[in-house]
Order: sequence, then C-alpha cells, then structure tokens
Amino acid sequence: MEPTKHTTAKPHSPEVRSFLDYLARQEEMRNKARDYYSTRPAAAAKKLFEIAIQDTGGGRAASAVLLSLWNDHFVANLRDVISSLDIENTEAALALLTTLGPGHHLERYLTDEQIAQIIDVWGEFHEKRRA
Repeated sequence: MEPTKHTTAKPHSPEVRSFLDYLARQEEMRNKARDYYSTRPAAAAKKLFEIAIQDTGGGRAASAVLLSLWNDHFVANLRDVISSLDIENTEAALALLTTLGPGHHLERYLTDEQIAQIIDVWGEFHEKRRA
C-alpha cells in the first residue's frame, strides 16, 4: 500500500469562500439568539406571539408552539416548526421549550387575551382531531 501523499491545500474559490462566510454568519446569528433567549423566556414568548398572530408560514409555526404549550387541545408538528422559522425565531421556540415545565408555565408570559388572538387566527388549524 502506498503512503498517502500530502499536498498543500488549495485556496477556496470565491463561491466556496462566499458559502463559508454565509455559514459563519448563520452560526453567529444562532449563537446570539441562543444567548439572548436562553435567559429571557418572556422575550421569547413575546417574539413568538408577534409572529403567531400573522397569517404566514412563520405565524403558523409560532402559533403551533405557543398553543401546544398553552394546553393539550392543540398540537405542534415540530418538523413544520423547524422548517418554517428562521434561526432567531427557532432559538426563541427552543428557549421556551427548555424553560417551561413544572411550576413554570406559558401563562407567566402571555395573557389569556393574547392566546385568544392566536386562537382566532390559527386555533382550528392546530386543534387535535378527535376520533
């Protein structure tokens, strides 16, 4: 078996450099959002609420997260959520999912009136189908 030949790395083409720069910017955005929302669940809930009352793909995804955390009458398709939210909003959703639990509920961050607004726009879409 022949030994592996070591060659000097060739410089990346402009297209590859551009793509690598893009990936670095995306990672920086993710880290900033994660750092911000991980210690600010109220800000995460507010951000998702602002999106959830819009009739958009992001609104559908944000409303799914919030309504499913509100009570068990609503469900979220996490695949849809992950593919419909941008980096910052995904980090807001993840922050809420990791923060909420026993003794720490969504009601601390959103009012009944805010949830009613989301239900008015998206309630039927996310309601559990009963057999």
